[in-house]
Amino acid sequence: MTSIKENLRQTIFLFFLGVPLLLLVSACTDSSSEDTSGGGEAMGEASGEEEETNEAEVEDESEGAEELVETKQITSWFPQVENAGQYYAAMEGFYEEEGLNMTVEPGGPEVSSVQIVASGQAEYGMAQADQMLSAVNDGIPLVAIFTNFQTTPQGIMFHEGEPVENFDDLADGYDIYTAPGAGYWEYLVETTDIEQEQNMVYNGSNSEFMSNEKAASQMYVTSEPFYLKQEGVETDYLTIAESGYSPYGDVLFTTQEHLEENPEEVQAFVNAVTKGWEAFKEEPEPLYSYLMGLQDGLSEEQMAYATEEMQELVYGGDAEVNGVGYMSEQRWQTLIDQMTDLGLIEEGMAPEDIYTTEFLQ
Repeated sequence: MTSIKENLRQTIFLFFLGVPLLLLVSACTDSSSEDTSGGGEAMGEASGEEEETNEAEVEDESEGAEELVETKQITSWFPQVENAGQYYAAMEGFYEEEGLNMTVEPGGPEVSSVQIVASGQAEYGMAQADQMLSAVNDGIPLVAIFTNFQTTPQGIMFHEGEPVENFDDLADGYDIYTAPGAGYWEYLVETTDIEQEQNMVYNGSNSEFMSNEKAASQMYVTSEPFYLKQEGVETDYLTIAESGYSPYGDVLFTTQEHLEENPEEVQAFVNAVTKGWEAFKEEPEPLYSYLMGLQDGLSEEQMAYATEEMQELVYGGDAEVNGVGYMSEQRWQTLIDQMTDLGLIEEGMAPEDIYTTEFLQ
């Protein structure tokens, strides 16, 4: 897998030197010589002024380049179209337009953006809303500033043809693979017929799922169903949101301290990502080749599939009225209440402790 080291900048300096013409002109008459001499002095003065102007422009360009704020974000996974807003902003130079020299580093199964941001190694990260609540509950002062997904693309998939219409049906002898600590798993155990003993540890591979007709597994609706179909495995799924547990997906966050000390930078970041998502909605295809240059194994077919699946998840819901990235107090309060009831976080947390909409357009 490749890492992203972008935002290369080039400055080209052009210097023009005047060519002395005095000796050539001196072969002419005295009067013309005087006129040309006067002209030569004027040219010399003009040339000097031009050089000074060029030097001033160079200094201005250098100063402008130095004014770009160095900053870094960690995404939720390897380069993928699901993080289109961030990558479109990088591709089109939206970060630079907002005054940022942004480094976009990919996440992955062994990468914790929460820990990286909390330790000061990056200014911005991405996580599920319930992961953020857990972090704040553990004393890590994170603040959500934007959400990529109004509805989480997380779900539980099972083999096509299995008699599963709701989550209660998965209680009938299915091995269910989820990542350790998934908040939705505790919610499913509490509110459906699914039992704790059915849980199997998801290790990033779908091999166990593929070989077991009575297996169910976590997935993103934009990803796994497509790839498994390429392997000849047809799937169906239930979205986590269908269970009543609906955290925002791929939430962008920073620390409370960074937000308070750098509000203009945070605003610039949100502006750039917002423009990225809006541009992607209008013309998604240019991003496909850009991402394929960053990550092996991607295809235009898969990204087109994901793009179609993402439309309602990103641009629907509250985003239809309030714009992409929007978050509501009611949604955060519902999630806080659910996680409190499950004993996953302590009582007393309030929405204003975890999110803000002040930077959304």
